[in-house]
Order: sequence, then structure tokens, then C-alpha cells
Amino acid sequence: MRHIRDPERHQFDGGIEERRLKIYRELFFNNILGFLQNGFPVLHEVIGEQNMQRLARGFFAEHDCRSPYFVEISKEFVEYLANEYERQDQDPVFLAELAHYEWMELDVSTRKDSIDDRVWREQQVNCVSFSPLASLVSYPFPVHQIRADFMPEEPAEPTYLVIFRQTDDEVKFIVVTPATALLLNIVEQYPSITVSSLIEHMSQAMPQISAEQLTKSLGDTMTQLLSQQILLPD
Repeated sequence: MRHIRDPERHQFDGGIEERRLKIYRELFFNNILGFLQNGFPVLHEVIGEQNMQRLARGFFAEHDCRSPYFVEISKEFVEYLANEYERQDQDPVFLAELAHYEWMELDVSTRKDSIDDRVWREQQVNCVSFSPLASLVSYPFPVHQIRADFMPEEPAEPTYLVIFRQTDDEVKFIVVTPATALLLNIVEQYPSITVSSLIEHMSQAMPQISAEQLTKSLGDTMTQLLSQQILLPD
């Protein structure tokens, strides 16, 4: 296996002919490469085929996966880029962040939770929870805009995104303001939080905004988040 994962560093002299070894080497590596190309299409587009193969080769040779399941390969690759891989000069500065964003879309799409009986029906809401089919993330790059013709070269102001899945199983994302990100972060920390408690937490974090302004703004924002099934009524 050491030879199949990294044939340049680990020679094999166990009596298997080279033709058969080559088949195994190509079979295993091409499987990994195919998963990464399909799981990270934007990353593949912006760095090109040669660099994608280089990253896949390093991941295959160097990373010890904790999960035996192929569906976990994308997650393992993100962890490899974040914790083990040393970015090279030819790599974009947003390499790890873009990979994480693309993985988040896959992660949300495969969650097994159901919210069918919890969605908002425009009823009065006293308590709210964060949907198990949604995630709040932030990046120092606008990862949702990155394409071959838009590749930022240095970090900027944080970009806050919510990646979520609705009852129709379509995965979507929205860009949110820092204030909305704070709101969602509080709801994540305090499941089934009352609206009055949420207002109190927001007031403590944003004392420069009057209680009246905050209450109105919070009401409008919560209505939007409930209609998008990012927040759920309790």
C-alpha cells in the first residue's frame, strides 16, 4: 500500500510484475482524483488539471484518512489542506477556504435531518432554533464569487454566508451582514431561545443601537430567516 500511495518514495520488490502494479496504482489514484474533481469543481477550474493532480497526489500519499467511507473523502481533503498541506507559490491564497466552502455545500446536501414538520407557517413565534440543515460560515475571501476570472490575491473583510437546505432538498446560500451573523450565532449557542432573550443578547452585543431600532430590525430579519427555513419555530 505504501508503494501504491507513493511509488516515487516507496519502491516495491514483492514479486508482482510492473504491469499489474501500474494497474493498481492508476486505479486507486484515479478513484481519488475523480472524487476530488467532482467534489470541488470550482477549485478544479481555478487551479487547473495539473495542479489538481498534484494536490490529489499529495493527499493520497500523505494523509491518513480516519474514515473508511468514500463519501468522507471530500471532508478528509479539506482537513488535509487546512492542517497538513503547506501552500505552494502556485496555489491561490484562498485554496483552503474555497475547498471548505465547496465541501460545506456537499455536507449540507447529505445531512439526514428532516425539518418537514417544523417549518414556519407564518404563525406567531415565541422561540426559535437554528435549522439542522443550515450552517453559518465566514471566510476572509468572497469564496462564493471565486471563478477563473475572479481570483482575489489577498484577504479582505470577512464574508459571512449561510449555506442551507430547504424542504425541497435544494441547497442554497445567502450572504448575511455581521449583525445577522451575530443573531444566528446566538441562536446556535442557545437552541430554542425566546425572542425576548434574543433581543436582550443582541442589545448587549450592540449597545450603539436603540432597543426600538433593534426590535424592528430583528423582527424583519427573523421573518426572512424563518421564511427561508434557516430559523425554525419552536
